[in-house]
Amino acid sequence: MSHLEINGINLPVNPAICTWQELLEELESKHLGAGKVIGSVHFDGTEVSGFRDEAVLRRPIHTIEEVRIEAVSLHDMVTGALIESEGYLLGLQTSLVDVAEKFRQQQTDSANAKLTQVFEGVTMFVALLRGIELSLVDGLDHNQSTVEQLFAEMTPTLQSLIESQIQRDWVLVADILEFELLANLSSFERILTEFRQLLRLA
Repeated sequence: MSHLEINGINLPVNPAICTWQELLEELESKHLGAGKVIGSVHFDGTEVSGFRDEAVLRRPIHTIEEVRIEAVSLHDMVTGALIESEGYLLGLQTSLVDVAEKFRQQQTDSANAKLTQVFEGVTMFVALLRGIELSLVDGLDHNQSTVEQLFAEMTPTLQSLIESQIQRDWVLVADILEFELLANLSSFERILTEFRQLLRLA
């Protein structure tokens, strides 16, 4: 590798380093500074979103010509994730209402396809919130997570939804989506407010 850059500053590469994992560990331990985290990584001009994935970590440094890294404060990164989460939640709430309406109109194929996308979105939303929570609350374990507790409270609603789908009772499916699952999802608004307060954004 011939070029390493962090926030526009060129740094020498330790010749003893062989893999991206070794370089990443050195950067985080010696060069980022207190309160800084890696916001983005580019290899040869292409952003690598999964730069901590096992396959990427094993990549030999000699196969990469240029590494460009943007380091940001932890506060800024978590703030950005929180703003993204708020927009994501609004989109999911809107989608649930849209899917419910499709079921009421007997557009079941389209509704079921979109419902699958909504469920995938909910999973991603919860994972994003969990990451924010771990960043803001030191020493938090799985059982103490407010995010996980609220997600678990959705289980009875999801079970009712599955039973209604099996029975092909599309009107009931629509009601569960719009009135029960939407209420479950909206309960995450409280957590977002708490996160804003912790970040002093409120």
